[in-house]
Amino acid sequence: MKYEPSIFVALKGLFSFFTILPINIEKKHIDEMNKRFWLIPIIGLYYGMFAATIFTLCCEYISKIIAATLTLLLIGVMNRFLHFDGVVDFGDGLIVAGKREDHIRALKDTVIGAGGMATGLMVTLLAFSEYVFLSSISFLFFGISTEILIKNAQVSAAAIGTPGDGMAGDSVKFTTKKSLVLSSIVTIILLTFVYSVAKFIGVEFFNESIENAYLIGIVVGFFASICWGFFMSYIAEKNFGIVNGDVLGAVNETARVVVLFCMIVTLSVMRL
Repeated sequence: MKYEPSIFVALKGLFSFFTILPINIEKKHIDEMNKRFWLIPIIGLYYGMFAATIFTLCCEYISKIIAATLTLLLIGVMNRFLHFDGVVDFGDGLIVAGKREDHIRALKDTVIGAGGMATGLMVTLLAFSEYVFLSSISFLFFGISTEILIKNAQVSAAAIGTPGDGMAGDSVKFTTKKSLVLSSIVTIILLTFVYSVAKFIGVEFFNESIENAYLIGIVVGFFASICWGFFMSYIAEKNFGIVNGDVLGAVNETARVVVLFCMIVTLSVMRL
């Protein structure tokens, strides 16, 4: 039997689980994926590059509104709307009245209620609005970085969360504060790569002060991703007592809005 380094085994499991790529996996891949959930920012880099390609092509040949719409749609298709399902269930779980058991029941219920519909709609509209604000070059800096950072936010939430009994239970169980440190290191390496490439591509469009504004925006987004993961974990623990797959999905979708908003505000302030 051919030997595979455990990190490659984990990455194979991550790509199989979090994308629609036709990758055959075994139980060992899922086990390693759960133990090394801190590698998930690499999946974010994949989604960021995928999103940047769609966004740039649509901006070039169609329109920015179509670019924003199609990019968000294809990101959802690429992950089988796994995370969107989570944010909808999370919204239902939060809005229901009653005891913790009632919140958990609504979280796991397959029926979509008003809370889930409203949450899913608002998160999508906010993300769309932020995408429309970005230019093609801005998306290289912020769009790709955001997809990396929202995965780091998932690790942040899992690191302090109580595991549930669902599919993501083992991912949360094996994710510790040390995992968050490792995830943050991976995230910083990937962000450095993205910033360097984006700066090289956009060198003719910006002066040094604008490039620095993008850099500071990414740094702000990095800390925002960790804080948002902690916040969402706190909300989940308070209402459900657990951090499960739906919660991590909600972290992913809401973190996109929060992190990108922090980046855009930072860039706007730096340009004043």
